[in-house]
Formats: sequence, structure tokens, C-alpha cells
Amino acid sequence: MIELADGVFVETRFSGGNCGAIVTDRGAVLVDTPMFPSEGAEWQAQLSAMAIPRIHAIVNTDYHPEHMLGNQVFMPTTVFGHEESDKPLSRYDDATLAELAGEWASNNPALASSLAAIRPVRPEVSISDRLSLHLGQAEIQILYLEGHTPASLGVYIPERRILFAGDNITNNEHPVAQHANSLAWLETLLRIKEMDVDVIVPGSGAPGGKEMIDPLYQYLAEMRRRILELFAQGASRRECVEKVGMLDAFPVAKGQESEIKLRRRHSIERLYTEIRVAMRKRH
Repeated sequence: MIELADGVFVETRFSGGNCGAIVTDRGAVLVDTPMFPSEGAEWQAQLSAMAIPRIHAIVNTDYHPEHMLGNQVFMPTTVFGHEESDKPLSRYDDATLAELAGEWASNNPALASSLAAIRPVRPEVSISDRLSLHLGQAEIQILYLEGHTPASLGVYIPERRILFAGDNITNNEHPVAQHANSLAWLETLLRIKEMDVDVIVPGSGAPGGKEMIDPLYQYLAEMRRRILELFAQGASRRECVEKVGMLDAFPVAKGQESEIKLRRRHSIERLYTEIRVAMRKRH
């Protein structure tokens, strides 16, 4: 666990991504929860060891399972999410969880079984634009930051100049754009760049500063530019996947080659669809 400032913590070791804890006089506000039940229990134990009196609330930075499946470990408490997360979360039924568990069945049968038994806890408080929590001496702002998904949120602590950016920010790695709005994402990155922030906590990886923003902005802008150019030439979505390239834009760890190739493919397919829809609307 890393202490970013007095009472502000992030755990970067969990499989699904980073989880944060902001300690206030009213209890802790958690930013996302671990996807795997064993890691949820580990996070709960770490927080208990810090003598935190209670969990005041959870903020899920988007609706993907790696951000919210662990909510159940910390019940009862209030869960915040963006209003656009309700529809995709309503599809988290037994079949969805069984499919997720099936991805792990061969490598970790015990984990697969525990994933299949999860009953997701959906946000009960929906945010459309922003919400400020005043908890004793602490102010915590929950901000709508559309981009990575149509329901992405950031958690900002003005006094500490810390932003939990969720998956809108990646630290020197290929982003996940499968559900993205690329133009909104680029605007969000410019917005974050103008914020009064010293420390950014990405969705996964090490916290850092605003130096993370430009490489990501350039990556998304260049991918979009290449797809637009190919689309204008009549290229299909499959041809764009083959020709856009950019696999070497960020380092790829040994053993992750297949995962990153799939991530890049999904990103290109998403941006291609976004561009095709926009072009149809013009005509």
C-alpha cells in the first residue's frame, strides 16, 4: 500500500487495478474495489488493520467488473456511480458471471467458483456531472470524466491535489478503449491537464504526475487520425486492425503480448465504429 498523503492511500497490487482509500472523520471513502474475492478480503483486512472505524462510501469509477465486483465485501455502505452505468450493470446476471468465471476455470478453478458466486452490488446513488462530499474537514469531489466509458468518474481531493482518474489515465501502457468515446476522452485529458493536481492515480499502475497525460493523448489522437485516413480510403474495420499499427507505442511486458494485441484490436474496432457512425450522421 502507498500513502499518497496523510489519510490518502492506494493499493496497486490487485489484479484488476488500483484501489484507493480516503480516510475522513466519517470513515473511509473507497475508490473502486478488487474484482477477485480473495483480494477484496485482503483489502478489507488492510483497512481494518489501519483502525478505520467504518467505510463511509464506495465510488466506482466505471461499470467494468474490475472496479465494482468487490463492492459486496464492504456492505452495508453507500455506493456511488455514474447514471450511465445503470444499464450495463443491469446485464450482470448469472450468465455474465459464469462467462467471467469460465475465463479463469482452467488456470484457477477455486477462483472461478468464487467469481461465479458473486452477487454484484450496483451503485445506489447516481451522479450525472459532479458531487461534493463534505466529510468533517475533508472535501471529496466526484467528477464526471467521460472518455474511457460513457460512465467514467474521477475522485478529486482539492486540498491534497490528488486525482483518482480511473482508467481514463494509463501510466505508460496501452489504454483500454473498448467502450470509449475517443473525442470525449481527448477533451477529458485536456481538462485533467488544466486541473490543480500534483498526483494522478491511474486505473492501474504506479501513481505519477501530469507527465502521464501527453503520451496517452498523442496515442489516442494518432490512432484516431490513422483510422480516419484509412476509413476515407474505404478500408474495412478488419483492414484498420491490420494497418493501424501502434503496438510499439508503449512497452509490452513479456507474457502480455496476446493480451495487448487483443486490447489494441478492441480499441481500433471501437474507434472505427465511432467514426463510421459520425460519418453517417453527417450524410
